[in-house]
Amino acid sequence: MSNVIVLNPAAPRGLPRQEPFGVLDVGTTKMCCLIARRRDSDLQLLGAGYQLAEGLRGGEIVNAEAAEASILAVLHEAEQQAGTTLREVLLGISAGRPQSGYGTVATALGGRAVTGADLEQALTRAEAESRGDGVEVLHALPIEISLDGGQPLRDPRGMLGRELQVVVHLVRVAAAPLHNLVAAVERCHVQVGGVVPSSYAAGLACLSEDETTLGALVLDLGGGVTGVARFADGMLQEIHAVPLGGHHVTQDLAFGLSTGRSQAERLKTLYGSVLSRAGDARQQLEVPGVGDPDDPPAQIVPRARLTEIIRPRVEEIFQLVQARLADSRVPLAGRRLVLTGGGSELEGVVELAEEMFCMPARLGRARALSGELGIGDLTAATTAIGLLRWSGEDAGSTFRTRRGTPAIGVRLARLGQWLRENF
Repeated sequence: MSNVIVLNPAAPRGLPRQEPFGVLDVGTTKMCCLIARRRDSDLQLLGAGYQLAEGLRGGEIVNAEAAEASILAVLHEAEQQAGTTLREVLLGISAGRPQSGYGTVATALGGRAVTGADLEQALTRAEAESRGDGVEVLHALPIEISLDGGQPLRDPRGMLGRELQVVVHLVRVAAAPLHNLVAAVERCHVQVGGVVPSSYAAGLACLSEDETTLGALVLDLGGGVTGVARFADGMLQEIHAVPLGGHHVTQDLAFGLSTGRSQAERLKTLYGSVLSRAGDARQQLEVPGVGDPDDPPAQIVPRARLTEIIRPRVEEIFQLVQARLADSRVPLAGRRLVLTGGGSELEGVVELAEEMFCMPARLGRARALSGELGIGDLTAATTAIGLLRWSGEDAGSTFRTRRGTPAIGVRLARLGQWLRENF
């Protein structure tokens, strides 16, 4: 049977979730699995797994056998550390070119009071109208609710009116890569309980409350995809993806320096920069060339050569992001840029982002969890930590792979909580 979409049956925000639960971030170059337990309002980290991602390109599966081996390995590592076995995971993806769409749904009331069922029906209708051949809807999130064309309402339930209008933000992805990835995870003996774009999760992990309220732009510089997520008024407002990332920088170095990919990655990590500095032309680096693996030819190149190769590619990524935002129907709110993902570790990338976007920028770090198992730098786990936080913070309609419809009372409680806190 094919996957279906129903509303997310996860517990409403604020309700305790004591049993361990897992999240899995699947990227182009790495995978991360975290297992946590919710204690009151805190998350306690029980286990973590990190593995290189094999069989993926641009976050999408190109070799199912290799991808499944990586997924099994990262799940096993986290389960061994946590001392538990996962039955379900929340999946973070960069695949499928996530993008935003918007719809307005009007519901005739005839003068009666608004009910929770009216709100849920509006989300379901918006989702159904947006879904088409080759397209799935990951999230349907209400961003504005009004009665009879009046002011936006905090919570319209119980209020009288003739017509209810709901503006819905729809996060859509290509269906084929999504279904292939979900199927690969479920062949590893765990169910996929929900799917969240990586940039959305990264924003939840590293933005402050003020940034999500006043407005901030998150750039998740991944290996094969750069995710773009714009937050304002305490919620996700817009999402995009650019099919370029750190892996393309490595490829440029390998080609430009005539060296192997592993050597290019090492050079990028140790000496890569997007800023030209005095002295770079004099600092000489020995670069193994392509040839006999037992006796590779060596070449000497100045460090400045690396910057000459790296900077144009990073500029191209930022220019593509700007083009996506220029086509947006939603005006950019806030004056804050937050960079996360492996590509954000490149020297000078924050300064270059400030120069090109003309706004303050900073590196995004995941907010700390209790029981961190000695993990000092959580940069590699930013998206996974955001997935943990999403499990208690999201609202609306969400992609599900399980069959059947959860109890309406749970869904309405979750939606009502979200409305009270955001309107």
